[in-house]
Amino acid sequence: MLYKITIERGYLKADLFNRETVKETQEFFDIVVDSALQHRCSRILMSVHASSPLFAVERSGFLARFKSLSGDPSHKIALVGDTEELGFSHQYIEALGRQQGMNVRNFRDERSGVAWFTADSVLAGA
Repeated sequence: MLYKITIERGYLKADLFNRETVKETQEFFDIVVDSALQHRCSRILMSVHASSPLFAVERSGFLARFKSLSGDPSHKIALVGDTEELGFSHQYIEALGRQQGMNVRNFRDERSGVAWFTADSVLAGA
C-alpha cells in the first residue's frame, strides 16, 4: 500500500494506491482523519487507485473513524475510485455513511468531487 496526503486549496486530498487488506484500509483511514484534524480540513477527497473494492465497511472502520469529523456541518467526504468495482464499493460506503448522518458522496472523477466542495460557496455568493 502507498498513499499520498496533500493539502489543496480548500480541501485535503488523500490518494491511496494498491490497498488490499482491511488492516491497510484502517491504517489509511487513521492517517486521513489525523491529517484532516491536524490541518483543520473539513473537506476530504479520497482517491483510490489500483486497489481492492471495500465492502466490509464496518470492519474497515470508515464509519467510526470519519464520524468524528461529521460534527462539523461543513464536512464533506468525496470518494473517487479508478475502477467500476471501486465505484460500487464507494456507493455502498456512501449509503451507509449517509444513514449515519455523514456528508459523504461517491464520484466518478476528482473534478466532480472538487466541484461538490465548492458548490455551496458558489451558491451562497449568488
